[in-house]
Amino acid sequence: MNSLHTSKGTADKGSSPFNPGSDPVPNTGSNPAAPEPSLPREGLLTLLFSVAVVLVIMNTAMFNLALPDVTEAFGITAASASWIVTGYSIMFSIASITYSRLSDFLPIRRLLIIGLLTLGLSAVAGFFSTNFIFLLIVRILQASGAGAVMSLSLVLFTRYVPQARRGKAMATIMSAVSLGLGLGPVAGGSIVEYLGWHWLFAVTAAILLLVPLFMILLPKEVPARGSFDILGGVFLGIGTTGLLLFLTSGLWVALIAGLVSIALFIGRIRSTPDPFVMPALFANRSYLVLALVGIASYLCSFATLFLLPQILTHRFGFTASHAGLVIFPGSLLAIFVSRAVGRVIDRYGNAGILRYAPLLVLLATVLFAFLAGSPGLLLCSFT
Repeated sequence: MNSLHTSKGTADKGSSPFNPGSDPVPNTGSNPAAPEPSLPREGLLTLLFSVAVVLVIMNTAMFNLALPDVTEAFGITAASASWIVTGYSIMFSIASITYSRLSDFLPIRRLLIIGLLTLGLSAVAGFFSTNFIFLLIVRILQASGAGAVMSLSLVLFTRYVPQARRGKAMATIMSAVSLGLGLGPVAGGSIVEYLGWHWLFAVTAAILLLVPLFMILLPKEVPARGSFDILGGVFLGIGTTGLLLFLTSGLWVALIAGLVSIALFIGRIRSTPDPFVMPALFANRSYLVLALVGIASYLCSFATLFLLPQILTHRFGFTASHAGLVIFPGSLLAIFVSRAVGRVIDRYGNAGILRYAPLLVLLATVLFAFLAGSPGLLLCSFT
């Protein structure tokens, strides 16, 4: 992604180029003498993005507790039901990369509105799901919108928030992630138990109320020239889907299709002038290490968040709402830690966090694996 790239254009000297109601944002380019961009109503936009992120994460976490009910409602196997999570994860990752890449030359405001509308309207459709295939399609559409919200929030703050305050802004978003992970099981468990899993979509549909506010407050940008590698994205999507389908279903055809698509993807990004992913990133050792740490942390955290509700409900006989309440304190602790981490990053940088935080995640995951037989010790490892 071409980071910190703003759209091309020229603003009138008599107006603020970053005012949502004035001229579009000009391109500062790589000129070091250019003034650092600022975000008008930064606090209010941070709050709105935090609300959006909470709803996005809740949308993900709530359905973990609904899987047993969905399996029973449609008479499908657990492996089939897992595709509600797997398909969502695949599309979420692809959408995150796609929207980040598109933001290099298309206005963030336009892309975010598209993502919010996709997420909200697909939630409205999901409320009327009557079969598993329709539900799966709705969840995949939701993931495409959710990926837009998460990725564009980071792009916006990186582009417009000065570095001295950027750690605080990012920590606020991470706190919203933690809050969503905590509220998701609580709200999802209660809704599933007392209203039914269809009503989970009503919570996510509330994100449509934020669309007018974002349209007013987000800075206007002028589209720049650029191209998007659709074929590369298709190859990557087919490749990851094929590999995951092989892991969940054992289909060798899916494995072959996935490996072939990944090979085509590698060839594509090396040959096209504007690739879906810049191949130079894979030659950057620091980037690779950071990416691997992020992937490992994601696997540990989200595997735990997926498995913990299942263990509490199936092995220890918790109701869905009780399981959500038990999980919530760990997420509440993460909110306070995220705020503290933001202050540390603003003051000292992120080197120490990146060096030692993954070790804590690894330790917690190992404890989770060995203590799964005892609910009290299991929750201590999660916290």
